[in-house]
Amino acid sequence: MKKILLTLFAFSVLLIGCNDENGSGVLRVSLTDAPGDYEAVLVDLQGLKINASNDTSDISEWQDLALDTMGQIDLLTLMNGNSILLTEDEIPVGRINQMRMILGSNNQIVVAGDTLDLETPSAQQSGLKFNIHADIAEEQTFEMTLDFDAENSVISKGNGSYSLKPVISVITE
Repeated sequence: MKKILLTLFAFSVLLIGCNDENGSGVLRVSLTDAPGDYEAVLVDLQGLKINASNDTSDISEWQDLALDTMGQIDLLTLMNGNSILLTEDEIPVGRINQMRMILGSNNQIVVAGDTLDLETPSAQQSGLKFNIHADIAEEQTFEMTLDFDAENSVISKGNGSYSLKPVISVITE
């Protein structure tokens, strides 16, 4: 009986330690691309934010992530298994509910040698929002890849101009 109680006590201490809201884990986010029929699709990455809450409350807030890669990224260099690390940031233990990718105004496409601007009204204002719903445990590294589908994200307006309406899949590991 003493062994059972001692084991239960040790397990309880371990569980309490895992829920320590002062602990942290690591969020690692990469970007890749599905093939597109353009010479280049350049997106201007300006920020990543997560909406997270700790285990002891339902309060959620947006937190900026430190970017390892920022500025214009040619999505077409990220095809066929290639990816680029966007961030590997320490974050508090808890639940990630959503992520936002903030794009700047320097988004472009290269077609037949011509570099044309891509209109991206919604992404510039509030960011592209993804649902994540992942729990981050202490000392855990949570990895995700944002698969940006360039082919389906670029919309020809028919007048020689293009707009960017991002189609992105979130792949978690």
